Amino acid sequence: MVDEQSPSGGSGFSGLIETVKKRPVLFGGLGVLVLAAIVAIVVVAMGGGSDDEPGDDVAADATTSTTAGAPAVAPPTGGATAQDTLPGDDDTPAPALEVDRNPLTGAPLSAASADRVVAVKVDNAPEAGPAIGIQDAELIIEAPVEGGLTRLTAMFFENEPTVIGPIRSVRPIDADLLSPWRPFLVTTGGQSFVYREILAAGVEILDEGTDGLFQQIERRQPYHLVATIPLIEAEAGQGAPPVAALPFGDEELGGTAAASVAIPFSGVADVVWEYDSATDQYARIVNGEPYQIFPEYDAELTDFGTDTVIVMKAAQRSAGYTDAAGMDVPTFDVIGFGDVLVFHGGEVRTGQWLRAAQSDGWFFLDDSGAQFTIPIGSVWLEIVPRFVDVTVR
Repeated sequence: MVDEQSPSGGSGFSGLIETVKKRPVLFGGLGVLVLAAIVAIVVVAMGGGSDDEPGDDVAADATTSTTAGAPAVAPPTGGATAQDTLPGDDDTPAPALEVDRNPLTGAPLSAASADRVVAVKVDNAPEAGPAIGIQDAELIIEAPVEGGLTRLTAMFFENEPTVIGPIRSVRPIDADLLSPWRPFLVTTGGQSFVYREILAAGVEILDEGTDGLFQQIERRQPYHLVATIPLIEAEAGQGAPPVAALPFGDEELGGTAAASVAIPFSGVADVVWEYDSATDQYARIVNGEPYQIFPEYDAELTDFGTDTVIVMKAAQRSAGYTDAAGMDVPTFDVIGFGDVLVFHGGEVRTGQWLRAAQSDGWFFLDDSGAQFTIPIGSVWLEIVPRFVDVTVR
């Protein structure tokens, strides 16, 4: 994989940039396969919903560790240190690989860590809110689901919120989205074929079949289940450490001034992020109202903010099934390339994201074709259909 910290160079890479800049975005089917092959070749050459869930038909017999058929993964990047001692004659396992930077924020760690990332599927329907505990998430991914709604994946590495929820089901995009981080994925269930894809991507699933994992709160079903990091870690197994899937760096963003970005997902979820110079964060506004969450269950509501907002545009397609209300379930092509906007410190830098394979992370090129990195800090990653008009002010 390309070293996100290094400047790009070489005629092969320049050729790829020209391809990205001149050709229409051809996602899905053969287009993605061809593009992934092109990007992979260049990298090698360089050395480098509704209330009714669409299918909570799997519960806990899938609470197994990564399947034996999972794809091979590269050593962690972005500050990771690999202790790759081979097993001896007595078949002693090799020491766990460690990372020396937080894979979700890019921040240096005080000591090398072999911890795993925890990812929690959090319902974002209006009836489900307010969310609980997500202010401690170092990375949150938001992606559209059926019915004009979105669903969140709250991710934790160093932080340990008291309670996280309400927890809901997996989605078809999750295997491609989460594979580089190789997390424990906490969910209430999902379609069996989606489970198989997630497990094959190197992700361990913990769901309602995991004894003692969930606690119930006083909310109506299906918005009544929450979990805690200690409960999650008590049930989770061992596995490979995460790759630094986003291209963090120590330098400034180097963009142009931008006070806000509006993302009209739908009439149900129109999102605006506004930069607040007093906090040096982006405040989230949904349908014209501040987005508020509970830091703990029954605590006082608080506004939500994040250091960096990434808008990653991707081709939307059908996942091949409908929900209980007959709505088509969408998924998105997050392998390949597409437009990207990165907001940090009151600035925006625009360009394109590229990703060669499921086990790889993303890297970013600005509009001039130069690679750039994300400043260290918490991130909210928006997966946005490429036909949605994003407004920057």
